[in-house]
Amino acid sequence: MIKNIIFILLIGLFCINSLSAQRYRTAAGLRLGSPFGLTVQQVLWGQNTLEGILTFNPKANESSLTLLFENHRKILSKRFNYYVGVGPHIGWIEDQEGFDNPYGVSFIGGIEFAMKNTVLSWDYKPAVNLSGGRNTIYHQTGISLRFILIKKKKKKINWKFWQKRDKKKKKKR
Repeated sequence: MIKNIIFILLIGLFCINSLSAQRYRTAAGLRLGSPFGLTVQQVLWGQNTLEGILTFNPKANESSLTLLFENHRKILSKRFNYYVGVGPHIGWIEDQEGFDNPYGVSFIGGIEFAMKNTVLSWDYKPAVNLSGGRNTIYHQTGISLRFILIKKKKKKINWKFWQKRDKKKKKKR
């Protein structure tokens, strides 16, 4: 069943040619999944980003903050890519059972698709608590919908490169 859904999604992505995506510097939005929260992603350099995720789990009275360094690689184009990352997390638990607030290391792997002013991603994010928490290992997955706040500047190609040389020569005289 899941293999069929993934296959259909990939076929659909191959067929989509009319969507115009923007490359971004900063994007922020919602993360829906287990648990839900907010996400902000900032491009550092090249294909590397820093992502902050603040999650809330009202049923368990816990929340967490995760900071992930991620590396993105294109699959079909710069609009569709996969990414992997790692970073620290810290959590807060409100209960009477005496659990300490957890901290540890989180990992992430996912796929991302950018279109116009939005970025849609799906990820799997396991977390290992080095101290505290109800469990040592947490398994989380989510779908994030981010809106582009700052677009990446496009490099302009000077097709008339000879004019640039002429302007430099005139300035030297």
